[in-house]
Amino acid sequence: MCTTTVSSSGVLFLLMSLTACGSLQNATTPVQPLTRETPAIGEVPDAILLDVIRHSELIVLAVPQDLVPADGFTPNFQLGAKETWYNVRLTVDTVVKGRLGQAKVPDYGFLPKMYEPSAPFDHLSRNEIVVQYPAVNTIKSDWVAAPPPVVGERAVWLFRRCYNCVPIGLATGRGPYKGNPLVAQGWGSKLAAEEWPRVLGLLDRAKKRK
Repeated sequence: MCTTTVSSSGVLFLLMSLTACGSLQNATTPVQPLTRETPAIGEVPDAILLDVIRHSELIVLAVPQDLVPADGFTPNFQLGAKETWYNVRLTVDTVVKGRLGQAKVPDYGFLPKMYEPSAPFDHLSRNEIVVQYPAVNTIKSDWVAAPPPVVGERAVWLFRRCYNCVPIGLATGRGPYKGNPLVAQGWGSKLAAEEWPRVLGLLDRAKKRK
């Protein structure tokens, strides 16, 4: 019977290789969308909701249909605190603030067109839009309060354009460039569909105060 002797240096090299391989895999693995309960009806106070309404670019009653990793918004390699951006396709039932035409493609800011990734979804219908959602793996992230989309769940969405806030994770040899995601940013930016009449009332109140 033959025996194989492995030196301590060989074992150390093997362990270091496995550790490096695991770290590399973790650095390139997307963060999965979180799960979080939508606020109960009436849970978000009027004062907070009014503030969200005032700062929103687009307010819709809509249903998420699909989501895919957002090329360009997410760095290819991340260690420690990570975030993965997703493009989300929604079918809009009703829009009360903003224009759907402003939410058909991701906004890559001043990134030259030649470097822009291809459209995440083909052949959007007239009442479909594309927004962004950031999944994170730490509660210390600025995006941890962003409400996750649930495919098939009809909800009220209040989206805000975040200008120049996400570095473009593409190698262009130029830049750096920053994108302008259209995102539901925090608590109160996603509500149960039953809250739609309340949102309409508060929006009307906000308009009268101008």
